[in-house]
Amino acid sequence: MTTTADRSVLSADGTRIAVSSSGDGPALVLVGGAFDHRGTPFVDGIVAAFSDRYRVVTYDRRGRGESGDTRPWSVTREVEDLAAVVADVGGPVDLLGICVGAAVVLHAVATGLPVGRAVLYEPPYRASVDAHADDVLFADRLDEMIAGGRRAAAVRAYLTRVLGIPMLQVSAVPLKPKLWKALLADAGVLGRDVRVLSGLVVPERALAAVGIPVLVAAGTTGPTWTRAAARAVVETVPGSTSVVLEGQGHVPDPAVLRSTVDGFLQPQPSPDAH
Repeated sequence: MTTTADRSVLSADGTRIAVSSSGDGPALVLVGGAFDHRGTPFVDGIVAAFSDRYRVVTYDRRGRGESGDTRPWSVTREVEDLAAVVADVGGPVDLLGICVGAAVVLHAVATGLPVGRAVLYEPPYRASVDAHADDVLFADRLDEMIAGGRRAAAVRAYLTRVLGIPMLQVSAVPLKPKLWKALLADAGVLGRDVRVLSGLVVPERALAAVGIPVLVAAGTTGPTWTRAAARAVVETVPGSTSVVLEGQGHVPDPAVLRSTVDGFLQPQPSPDAH
């Protein structure tokens, strides 16, 4: 395995986006969720599990990690950031989107981003399948919490309303100081992620324009709405397919995810093929 030193690319509005690559093979760009960026444990686990077969490209979404944060923010800017990363990689590129990162991927490929295929894991369009989650003002409330210095409250609200984590579990997170500190560090951009998710509702008109092969995966051990949301995406994206991963929650085992990605991106030929 080889590792390319961290570098930066310029997005269309001049924002510097921090990028890293690891491994050799077909290029696979990972787009992480709200709390996932280069150097976080989950992203490191994905890189370790995939980089013997893929050139895994990771980047910090704007406002996170070492990337810049030019204002004003918009979903279009997020798409342009991903486009800059893809252009920097060059050649054939596939995408892997996790949680909110899956929504970034969907917005990007709906605009015609020149990539081959995309694998998505549990895009959290909760309001499309859970009436209790429908709240068009939630992103604004998160922004108000941050403006008022209530970062912990914003993180708790995001974890419960967007990801559906029971409050008892959320209340226990501060008992893990390193994890809690990392969550608080990214709290300021959580309202943006709710907007990336179109208020937690599947953006049906936009996703109808997706024209590449897409696989949407969900686990069996998370809330039932995660699987329903995955099905809702498949019903909207033309020609997409779905898979349910036994024993996986919202943070999947990287090895299990790797097997799923391999099956979609590198299918084995039939024994009867000549």
